[in-house]
Amino acid sequence: MAEIPVAFPDDETTAEVIASRLRAAGITARVDRGLFGSGQVSARGQMTVFVDEGDAEHARKLVGRAVRKSAPSLAIIRLGIALALGALAVSVVAIAAAVAAR
Repeated sequence: MAEIPVAFPDDETTAEVIASRLRAAGITARVDRGLFGSGQVSARGQMTVFVDEGDAEHARKLVGRAVRKSAPSLAIIRLGIALALGALAVSVVAIAAAVAAR
């Protein structure tokens, strides 16, 4: 069964308290530490509490947190990539023209 994120606390202690509360209610919960677990970044924004898909709705009611909104649109990143590729194409044509002119 798939795991569903139900809470996104800012620190490890809060994540473990939430997971413990869910476990006490009979819901299997797991804390994912993200990059914090590897020591690369601080805990803020890295903690996620997961539960089984079938228990997600009940877990959300116990935790009392709304579902995390999806990531913002990636339109700006796509535009930047398109512009970078366009600039790369123009530079390749310019280099080819310079080489041909020799």
